[in-house]
Amino acid sequence: MDTERADAIVLRRQPVTESSLLVTWFTREFGKLKTLAKGARRPKSPMRGKIDLFYQDEILFLRSRRSDLHLLHDCFLENPRANLRSSLAALTAAAYAAELVEVITEPEDPAPDIFDLLAGTLDVLAAQPAAVVLVWFELRLLQAAGWTPPWRKSGPAAERVLGSLRAATLAGVRRVKLSDAQLQEARQLLWRFWDEQVGRSPKSRRLLAR
Repeated sequence: MDTERADAIVLRRQPVTESSLLVTWFTREFGKLKTLAKGARRPKSPMRGKIDLFYQDEILFLRSRRSDLHLLHDCFLENPRANLRSSLAALTAAAYAAELVEVITEPEDPAPDIFDLLAGTLDVLAAQPAAVVLVWFELRLLQAAGWTPPWRKSGPAAERVLGSLRAATLAGVRRVKLSDAQLQEARQLLWRFWDEQVGRSPKSRRLLAR
């Protein structure tokens, strides 16, 4: 096994034994990858408290030469985004963003632009969740994957809304003024386009619709 290093965001974590976790990460260097974190659930494990949803870590892992499941050697917590857990709206939005990235990306296909997009969006959602940020994220993620919604064919009103979002940066997207009706129209258009391209709806979307 060869040791690799990566900046990584936790997309998913699943107990596999009483002491170990299966962790799906999205990394800047390698894209989406899976590691087995042996002993991470033990009370005295050095990794305990460092692997949770949306945490950003520096990880060291031993690359398997026989499968796509690698062995986590160590991790160092860089950004826990604790504020995401103080708001149900923020937590729901973060779960949706993470699921979109997990679904739209291929295993071990580097996409540093998507990593930066996800990391920045999670930071903004942790500071102050806003529906417009999530719509902006979904639009940018589709574009990063090479899919551009047919916004010019969606009617003048939707074209103006999506045009405003396309022109906005992450730092400035909160200043985009949209009514609830405009936001919902943009969201529905993106959701239809997503379902057409991917073939299924994200499971966490139903939480946003409540």
